[in-house]
Amino acid sequence: MPAFAAINLEPEENIDEEIDNTREIQIDEALKRFQTALKLHAQGPKHYEDASLAYDSLLESEIFRYPESTTDFERAERQSDPRNLGPDVSFSQPLDVAQEDIDGSGSSLPQTLYLAYKNHGQFALDRIKHLVKTEGDAATVLEDKQVLASAQKALYEFSTALDFDPSDAELWRRAARVAAFLNSPRISRYCLEAAIELDDDPAVEEVEPPTLAEGFAGEQLKKQLEVLSDDLALSHPIMTPFLKRSIPDFLKRHLDPFPFLPNPAGSLAPPKPAATSGQPKPQRLVLDVPVASWADLGMSIVHSVASRGISGTAVTINLLEILDSQGDLQMLVESPGAQPAEEHGDGAIQPGSESQPAAQPKDDQSDSPKECAADSTTAAEGGRAERSASVLSRKRSQSAAGLPDGADEEVVDQKRSKRIRRRETAGEVMDTNTQYATQLQPFQAADQNLFQMTRNMVENLGVTDRDTLDRLAEVLDSCASSTRTAKLERPAMVDLRDSLVQFDEESTRVILNKKETSSSVGFSSFLEHSKSGSQNKPETPMFHDTRGLKAFAQRVNDNWMGIQDVAFEWVNHVCATYLTSKWSDSMKTAVVQVISHLDEDIWNRMHYELETHASSEDPARTLAMVDRMVQMLFELHLDVYERITNPNSAVDFGIRVETKGRLGRWFTFASRMSRDRLGSADNSLSVRFLWSAVFAVTLTEGVSREHVLQCWKSLRDSLGEETEPVDIRLPNNAIMPEVSVHAADREISKLTTMDFFLGLFQNDLSDPVSVIESLEPVLNPSSVCAATDSGTPEVMEVDEEPAALTGGHDRLPISETANQGLRDLWKFLLGTSTELRLFLWTRLGEAYTAIDYTTKKFSCLLKSIEMVVADFELDSYRTMSNDTRRPLFLKMLKFLDELLIQALSMALNDASAFDIVDDEHLRSSISALAKLSCLLHVCCMYEDEVRVGMKQHVSNGSTFHSFITKVREMQVRNWSLLYTMLKAGIAQNKAGFTTPENDLADYLAAIHQVLGLRKFCKSSNKIFLKMMRVELLKQHLIDNWEDYLGQVLYDLYGLKLGVGLSEVQDHGCPPEKLERRNTTALVERVSVLANRMPMKDLLKSDLKTTIEHMQQAIGQTKSNQQFIQNLRIFNQTLQKPIPPLRLYEALKGNISVDAVTVNTPDSALAKHRWFFLLGMIAFTKFKGVDLNRRQTPGATDDLRIGATFLRQQLQFTPDQWDAWFRLAECFDYELDESVLWTADKMNKERAELVKYQRSAIHCYALALSQSRNAPPGALEECIDDIHDLYYKFGMRMYASSREPFAMEPFHHSEHQRFVISESGVESKDLHSQMEDYKVWKYAARLFKKAMEVKPKQWQNPYMVAKCIWKMYKAAPTSLEHRDRRDRPLLQALISALEKAVEVVYALPKPRHGQDPILEPHYKIVSIMHKLVMRGDLAHQEAADILQRQPFAIQNGEHVELNEPEDWEPYVIKTLTHLREKDRSNWQHRIIMRHARILFDETSEDQGYVQAMAAFGVLRESMLTKTMVMNVWKCDAERPGRHHVYTEQYVRFVVKLLIVLKDRTNFEALLRRLRKKGADFYHFNDLWQTCCIAYLRLIRQAYQIAPVLEDDFKAVSPEEFDIITARISEWSSHPTSSHPALSALQETIELKKLNAGLMKAGAIDDLISDCYTALYDIGKDLPGPAVSTVLAEREQARLREEARQSDKLSELKAANALSSLLNPQSHENSGTEGAAGDLAPTNTEGAQRPRKTVVRRADILRKAEQAVLRAQEGPKPASTKSRGSVSSGKTPAAEDGKEGEEADLRSDDGAADEDAEMKDEEGEAELSSAPGSVHDSADDESDLSDAPPEDVLDEDEAQQLMFPNLVRRSMGDTVDDSGSEVNEEDSSVEEEEEEEEEADEAEEVEE
Repeated sequence: MPAFAAINLEPEENIDEEIDNTREIQIDEALKRFQTALKLHAQGPKHYEDASLAYDSLLESEIFRYPESTTDFERAERQSDPRNLGPDVSFSQPLDVAQEDIDGSGSSLPQTLYLAYKNHGQFALDRIKHLVKTEGDAATVLEDKQVLASAQKALYEFSTALDFDPSDAELWRRAARVAAFLNSPRISRYCLEAAIELDDDPAVEEVEPPTLAEGFAGEQLKKQLEVLSDDLALSHPIMTPFLKRSIPDFLKRHLDPFPFLPNPAGSLAPPKPAATSGQPKPQRLVLDVPVASWADLGMSIVHSVASRGISGTAVTINLLEILDSQGDLQMLVESPGAQPAEEHGDGAIQPGSESQPAAQPKDDQSDSPKECAADSTTAAEGGRAERSASVLSRKRSQSAAGLPDGADEEVVDQKRSKRIRRRETAGEVMDTNTQYATQLQPFQAADQNLFQMTRNMVENLGVTDRDTLDRLAEVLDSCASSTRTAKLERPAMVDLRDSLVQFDEESTRVILNKKETSSSVGFSSFLEHSKSGSQNKPETPMFHDTRGLKAFAQRVNDNWMGIQDVAFEWVNHVCATYLTSKWSDSMKTAVVQVISHLDEDIWNRMHYELETHASSEDPARTLAMVDRMVQMLFELHLDVYERITNPNSAVDFGIRVETKGRLGRWFTFASRMSRDRLGSADNSLSVRFLWSAVFAVTLTEGVSREHVLQCWKSLRDSLGEETEPVDIRLPNNAIMPEVSVHAADREISKLTTMDFFLGLFQNDLSDPVSVIESLEPVLNPSSVCAATDSGTPEVMEVDEEPAALTGGHDRLPISETANQGLRDLWKFLLGTSTELRLFLWTRLGEAYTAIDYTTKKFSCLLKSIEMVVADFELDSYRTMSNDTRRPLFLKMLKFLDELLIQALSMALNDASAFDIVDDEHLRSSISALAKLSCLLHVCCMYEDEVRVGMKQHVSNGSTFHSFITKVREMQVRNWSLLYTMLKAGIAQNKAGFTTPENDLADYLAAIHQVLGLRKFCKSSNKIFLKMMRVELLKQHLIDNWEDYLGQVLYDLYGLKLGVGLSEVQDHGCPPEKLERRNTTALVERVSVLANRMPMKDLLKSDLKTTIEHMQQAIGQTKSNQQFIQNLRIFNQTLQKPIPPLRLYEALKGNISVDAVTVNTPDSALAKHRWFFLLGMIAFTKFKGVDLNRRQTPGATDDLRIGATFLRQQLQFTPDQWDAWFRLAECFDYELDESVLWTADKMNKERAELVKYQRSAIHCYALALSQSRNAPPGALEECIDDIHDLYYKFGMRMYASSREPFAMEPFHHSEHQRFVISESGVESKDLHSQMEDYKVWKYAARLFKKAMEVKPKQWQNPYMVAKCIWKMYKAAPTSLEHRDRRDRPLLQALISALEKAVEVVYALPKPRHGQDPILEPHYKIVSIMHKLVMRGDLAHQEAADILQRQPFAIQNGEHVELNEPEDWEPYVIKTLTHLREKDRSNWQHRIIMRHARILFDETSEDQGYVQAMAAFGVLRESMLTKTMVMNVWKCDAERPGRHHVYTEQYVRFVVKLLIVLKDRTNFEALLRRLRKKGADFYHFNDLWQTCCIAYLRLIRQAYQIAPVLEDDFKAVSPEEFDIITARISEWSSHPTSSHPALSALQETIELKKLNAGLMKAGAIDDLISDCYTALYDIGKDLPGPAVSTVLAEREQARLREEARQSDKLSELKAANALSSLLNPQSHENSGTEGAAGDLAPTNTEGAQRPRKTVVRRADILRKAEQAVLRAQEGPKPASTKSRGSVSSGKTPAAEDGKEGEEADLRSDDGAADEDAEMKDEEGEAELSSAPGSVHDSADDESDLSDAPPEDVLDEDEAQQLMFPNLVRRSMGDTVDDSGSEVNEEDSSVEEEEEEEEEADEAEEVEE
């Protein structure tokens, strides 16, 4: 509740009760205590005391006092106890209303109680366990009363926890085990039954345990029932799964949850009687075994003897966590001397154990690190981590074992039926399998395609090896299964799978280590092979570390046995497994240590047993036991001695001597036993002794090799004489693992071949020929023959070709003539290791490399690969044990990896690698590589299953991933090498392949698909991708090669070709940087793809991006002298003038450029038109947006880049016509871009436009000439380009002849040369200039050629008609004789026009909303009208022609024109009809033609009516009310022509406005024209023309006559100022009106609008004339007489001068006094006051001469002031007039003021005003500079002048930098000659300029 409550608020009636959260707080507090206790509990025994206190604090929490915290048992006991009954129990107690569970506390309380009781009970057991470990005597500790009480407390805690959650099977197991320890079998059995009967209904069907805990409980219950012999209980259906199946061995060790506690319920033995308290217990020697294993027990014996010595004290073996096994039970019932029974395998394995080897049992107890170390590493590695984890989760074992957890919403004590869960799980499994199969399908399809292609190709090459074909078939069959790895059967494939599934980091490091030195590896391999049987060891089961150990320890603890007896019994037990099991390294070490340290005791015991065996119960058995042990110990001592005496041993000499003595002693003992052995005894012992004896002779120093060899031969003969073959395996003896005839042969071979191999290992390659002669017959006898001759001995020769064997009769294969030594070597090599034979092949390859015979080195590498692959199928490899075979497999994989690297490098980089590889060699190598591909593909299968979720990687360590990466790299290299082999085979057997290149490309694509789908085609430094790229670029007969190459380029460089039938896939390859060398190889293919694609599509495709990346990699083109020379030639050619003859020669194909051949690395690029492609991409990118469709100017960067690339292409290939054509287009577009948007360059930079035109024409001419020489087939493929060449060339010629270009490109007056003649030096043109008629004729010819190519293109006949029209109307007098003769006739013109109309009308009809093409229709109407006006065609004939056209009026009916006057109405109707077709109003020429027909601007008799009609037509469609000219550019209009039309239209409109005398629209037109100056051609001339016309119109309108004489010559400036002031005042009144004033206002506005664009002479003339007329009016304006005003001003001036002189005198006196008191320098004396500055100023002003004339600038200024005052209107009395526009001066004279104010005024009206202002503002402003800065201002300036003071506000006046500047300017008009001297001087030049401007204006008007 809040601490503050308002007292003035009434509480609500229905207020909710406050929620009590005390319960939730208490539960949270209990959970915090539980976490603290659990944390301390998990930290180990050191924190057990703190954990105990924490648990006590937890149990004291409030939650344990809740009524619901009591168990059902406690509540039942409380109710049954009469002491708990109340006094009144007759009525039942009412039930309390349950509190609402707000936050789930009701559900969390039972779980909190359950966890608390469970872990507290576990904590009690952990403390007992710790006591057992630390005290040493477990029996004494476990009999302690406190320990028993703690166990009972734990059982109580478990029962309480199970009351809150009875579904915890593991807790039931623990409770059962504690109950068994407390000797309560009944409770134990009840708990186990409860654990397995949680949720099963056995009456329905047989069920299986869903969790490990229930499975363990069932197994424990089964054992307990078997001990009790309770067959009835065992027959219950719920026990059926446990009777039919058994738990795997690796889970049995977790069967007992508390192995440190005794289990009296495990047997029916009576309990041991309690020891008498008074009887002392004998002391025993305790052997602590940290890990329960035989090896650790042996090492404990050794450590005890070494530390304590040998004593007679009895030994107690302290073992922890030992399990009961069948061997233990058997040893318990056997006598101590009895031989243990033979080990037998376990029963049936639980289903799923193989697929889930990592399943872990549930074990919630927290073990210490030492206890964890005691667990076996092979049982369950995850169990230790599971026990050390948190115990919060109750179902942790299910998730750890890979079993599904129950649903979260399941009730804790009520679970769904197992049948329902099984049914749902089956459905899920089915769906999951389907999903897996769907996800695996792409990978399996790719595999099937690849291996099927591999099988087909190897069969076509003649590979008949059945094993190879079977392996390929197996892989193909596996593609239909979703569990491919589970069906592997071949040993090598299984080994690779197991290496991945059961990853072992130590063994895997073999394949990841660096390559060893070949000589050391080879010698070590030879020594390793020299050991007998090293290559043929059968699979032997591993020695069980714990089987029988518990029974052995119990037997030792139950009897009185000393340390010697324990050691002997330990050796006796080990002896039983010497032949049947393979000892681990630790076990072998323990055996050697025990027999070495206790050798004397074992020796004595053996003699004792031998002497007393007759008195034993079974003498024969005892004697056999002694015989076996003696032979075993002799062999073991022999093995030890051999190891410490080999050359690599570093054992001390004393130890060697001691070991040799022990060996001799046991040799003697074994000899005695062999001599005394009966004939009926075991013969194998005699054979073993003979073998050991011969081996001992071998190790004896000083024995000759011949003697040793004879011993081995005798032994071999003896073994061969046996009736049964002798084959004895000794898996635990390193020097004699096998006793057989074959092993004896190997020993003999070793002795006989020792010299050969030692010489091979010791010799270097200084004499490679001898190495080749030694090894070639041994390794490759098929390639060696012996040359025999009758008189000469045999000579061995190495054949390079096998066919040579049959070439002559005197050469026989070496296999037929080999001597015995060579045959012994062959026989020896048959059984040698892979490593040794591989070393020999490597040695042979190095020898061939030394003599530069690389192809033979490549053959050696292939043979080595064949050998290693074949060794995977040897029986010696198959029969090895898994533990031995897997390291060997990884080692062989490493060999293969090294061989693949070398072989692939040679196959790809050495052109002669396959020179001696014949068909047989090729087939065998292909077969081996195919087998290897099947083997390595197991990794892909495994990764596929991991990828789809069927499996998980067993490790995430770096070593595991490195191993997978290594296997991937091997796959990539193997597939690459296999491809090279198949390629070589196809090259040698082309008859079997119809399309070899396609087959190879498909095979590469199949490999790429298999590798790419699995994201490792990037492995091995992308070697496969690089090889595939090179191979695809070499082959030119591949169909759809772009599909293959596109994926490769994307994987290598991230480039997309954007073509092909399929999209590229992401194979997870990081892109590499594209290098120039690789890029150059791709240019040809990429160019082919780009040329196939339309350029517009190319710009949108990924291929464009690829081309750009390639160009970045290629970089800038490297120049040389020839390259630069060609560029210089091209530039000079394009800048030359255009000779007419050159153009006509281009039509014949007779012109070219004198270029030189360029040879640079980029020449190959130019050969494939690479630079042309780049130029076209950039050019098309710019051209993508049509100029007519564009709304704003575009950037020309792409255009210039394209021109640059095209020019580079031409520098390499100057005869490429399409490059010249596209370069011409670039110049054309550059020109169009310059003139399309603005007319600035047409008006100002015409030289640049001429350069563009000439360059384009030259390029067009070269393109035309080169195209004439191109093959016809090439031209047919680019027919559109040929048409564009003709059409655009013709358009360029025609456009250059018309405005705005006006034939300038064909004029070359600047290109002249000087010629020396008789008259002197004169300049002449290089050649004749081309006339416009010839240009039109040439263009017409080009358009006609374009018509031949595309007759349906309407622009071609249209332009032909225009050219013919231009030629027709050309003046015959200006033409040459031939041109006059060939001048087009009228009929030809009409035919051309009608042809254009016919073609355009035949086009498809425009879509809805689009206008038809009207240009040809308008053109024929326009030309017919012109012909009629010229008189060349009768009006009726012209009308008949027009009526034949499709868009004729009246549907083409005949129109009769009787009079010539009827023609114009007819034409107007026709034009109106065409305008109706132009709904978008684009065809402005139709409108203008209509207006020009109405108003003929060339005729002088056109009047107002015609002008108004024409203006009405324009106003209707072209001109707006504000005189905005809406003229749109048509699609067919040439760039730049628009500005010509607008200029013409403006001139026409000006003529109309002059006739109409429409000054208003004229002024609006001028304003629009001034703003849009860049839109008009010849704008300056156009503006000047319009302005002069407008001025003329003003004079006419207001009747302003020009002033011929200067009326102001006789007027004084003072009088002029007075009159002009009155005019200004008069003009400000609204009632003031005069034509001159109106004309003056309009003229002033025009001057402002002009802004100096045109010289203002004509404008100033009109202003002067207007103001002169106003001046005459000003003389008659009311006001005092001028003479009176002048007299008053003179008097005021005199008074002011007197006052100033008085002030000056006073200042001088004051300065004199102050100079006496404060003497200062001359510079400082002038700064004391402003008065000192006034005297010189006034004095200087008095000396100035007065003005005598009125200048024109003054007239203009006063005129502007008058107009400004007229615009401002009348002002109050205090308001002063604003300054003029040009000078800023304001008149100071004021009229109408009389009386005292007039008397006080001085001559300068502004002076008094200044004086008054100085009095008000202070004398500080007197220091301002006199005069005005505007005295010499430019009359033509439009800048704003400083405003007068009376216009400014007070704040604005104070903000001025020079506030007195305005006041001074107001006094400039006073009659003071001194103030006008500078102005007069500065205005002299202005008057001269104005006079010049007026003269120019008059000339313009004339």
